[in-house]
Amino acid sequence: MVSKKFSFKALMVVLAVFVSTFYLVLPVSAAARGAWAPNTAYAVSDTVTYDGSTYTCRQAHTSLVGWEPSNVPALWEKGGSGTTPPPTPTNEVTFYADINYGGAAKTLGAGNYTLSQLNAKGIPNDWMSSLKVPGGWTVEVYEHDNFGGTKWTYTSSSSWVGDTVNDKMSSVKIYIGSTAPSVTKPSEVPSNIWTYTMNVDNKFGKGGDFALLLCAVIKKESSFGAGLPGSPSAGDGLMQVEPNTRNAYLSQFSSTFGRAYNHSSEQDQVCLGALILNEKIAKFGNIYNGLLHYNGGDYWYPGATDSYGRPILANQYADIVYATYKGYGGKN
Repeated sequence: MVSKKFSFKALMVVLAVFVSTFYLVLPVSAAARGAWAPNTAYAVSDTVTYDGSTYTCRQAHTSLVGWEPSNVPALWEKGGSGTTPPPTPTNEVTFYADINYGGAAKTLGAGNYTLSQLNAKGIPNDWMSSLKVPGGWTVEVYEHDNFGGTKWTYTSSSSWVGDTVNDKMSSVKIYIGSTAPSVTKPSEVPSNIWTYTMNVDNKFGKGGDFALLLCAVIKKESSFGAGLPGSPSAGDGLMQVEPNTRNAYLSQFSSTFGRAYNHSSEQDQVCLGALILNEKIAKFGNIYNGLLHYNGGDYWYPGATDSYGRPILANQYADIVYATYKGYGGKN
């Protein structure tokens, strides 16, 4: 009889522990939860009071001693109700660090933003969990820098971009309207050259503008290939990348285009030159500066000379190429 009574009490204790544990981890709807307490399940956007302040839950969790709201900003945001999203902007896109338009917020106007440009705006790499998009605007989020990798398109606000996109943004294009501006082949550009440049443009997701720039470079470097026979340059074909530079980029070429570089392929010649030029534009801030350093090297400066004491006229090169690009309808 004693053993049966003990077993019944033990069963009740186990049941109580099970019920207690179940309710500690059961998700609950967002609500005002009063004073913060340990061993309590909180949902995203729940609000609590603690030490005279209001906090909004940023991630669902069960609280523990030591996880007081003031100690864990990853779990709690000070202030706000957490239930009313900010108004949708009308002239900028707003990106948020957290879901439900929470956490740090950064705004960008229409334009193309590489990683370095995002960083200059205070947006780190692999960031963004929600965004507000003005009516009629289009946002293209890219997995990699320089508009590479997977592209995700948004034409309306999203309170949660999902696991696939969350914290994956490394470059962005923002349009007022539904599509990127279209471009047409300049009349003087041979069809094969246009095909090569558009293939590269599509790889980098540039919307055609980069193809115009590459055509301008190829015209200057090799007269669309007509100036190559008998050329004294040791550079590679259409974009005249010098051997030492080419060798320095072989690994990056393979990782970007998924194949080994073929010295004899005109398409690969354009791909390699484009890879280098795109890097210079990102590094030096704009197309003109990128052209200066594509021609003169990273350490070029006005008045620089080569090893024979001859002036490196990268500024004249950039002036000619940039003028051609703008004449083709270049936008930047």
